[in-house]
Amino acid sequence: MRFFSASILLSITFALGVLTIPVSAETFNTNLTTGSRGTDVTRLQQFLVSKGFLEMPVAVAYGYFGTLTRAAVALWQVANGITPALGYFGPISRQAIATKTETVVTTPPSSDFSTSVENDTPAALGMRANQIVLFRAFPFEARTGDLITLDGSGFSKTANQIYFDESHPVTATSTDGITLKVPVPTTLTNGEYKLSVSNVWGSSDNPDTKVIIRVTSNPQPGPIIESASIVGDTVTLVGSGFASANNLFTTLGDSSSSVSSNGTTLTFRIADLSMYDEVRQFTLGKYQEALWIYVQNEHGVNKEPYKLDIII
Repeated sequence: MRFFSASILLSITFALGVLTIPVSAETFNTNLTTGSRGTDVTRLQQFLVSKGFLEMPVAVAYGYFGTLTRAAVALWQVANGITPALGYFGPISRQAIATKTETVVTTPPSSDFSTSVENDTPAALGMRANQIVLFRAFPFEARTGDLITLDGSGFSKTANQIYFDESHPVTATSTDGITLKVPVPTTLTNGEYKLSVSNVWGSSDNPDTKVIIRVTSNPQPGPIIESASIVGDTVTLVGSGFASANNLFTTLGDSSSSVSSNGTTLTFRIADLSMYDEVRQFTLGKYQEALWIYVQNEHGVNKEPYKLDIII
């Protein structure tokens, strides 16, 4: 489904059977996430391709927001200092396109690197094989000695150095190039630490981006959504890790203020989400849509979005 103001003029051309749409910040008026379909997704994919963050395989059709597009959005978010860099394209990301100069992925010199090095550092779908990037650490809170998981691309199968605030290096290997299991150094004291990963391709360190963890002697799990239901316009989430103050990120926008919880249930009205009124004026209560939900609080964010089908 596509929503845009009448003042926006879309010039659509076809080249070699592929839909190409000139991209501008004005055209991004909807939130997009895993499962989204349509011209809005195609427009986003064209944008990511033009900036060097997405490489669409020939056999993959434009117009569906899958894991490839999500990974590319996360990479773009990391490069532009947007957190959490989870691959959800919402109001924060749309505003960033309108107000910031996006970082374009450039190809590092490859003449000094052999094919064996490229094979040693496999890339995630939609990401360049000769670049290292870090876009998430999970869980957010951990004790010293605990294992944390890093998500990214270009991790080496043989040697990576993980730094905590540019010190306390830990060596780790990756079997797939996109995940790392790393023990939190026992030398760390309680506090928050910015993470970076280095290997033969360089460093994931970006001064505009903070992928952080919190070291604490009493770590609390982040939010987990186990089930969700809707009655009228009120959504009830059931799970764990909800705090007294929580923020929502959804395909209908974000919560206008923090949402309270007793720890296991969280209730909010979809009419209070930031994009609800804009979407409702087009749908008039006649459309079934997938509401993808993230809950974020002081202990982290749910690792995967929760999907709830709603009528809007």
